[in-house]
Amino acid sequence: MDIRAAREYARQVTRELGLSGESSCVDRTSPLRLYIAVDGRLPGYPDHDLALLWTRSHGWALAVEKPGTTELRAVAHLANPVEAPPRTVARWVRALCAEGQLGTAS
Repeated sequence: MDIRAAREYARQVTRELGLSGESSCVDRTSPLRLYIAVDGRLPGYPDHDLALLWTRSHGWALAVEKPGTTELRAVAHLANPVEAPPRTVARWVRALCAEGQLGTAS
């Protein structure tokens, strides 16, 4: 995936989540990475902000950001495929936020 495709992929995931995309970025360093800030909270992490992280080698992870820091900790991974359809990513995030089910989904 090149930088242009990565930006489009991030835009599509952002749109499926109903977000503006203002708090997202594509990191061009190797490996290519995506970051999308997510509205909502996870049960068990009520004071933590949420973010979606993506790399070509690991796919999507949902991470929590420790209050007062920029430290991100992955708490769930979307197993397959690495470039999951945007709708699949959005459903996964919504389910985690609604049900608090952390772990790996396929």
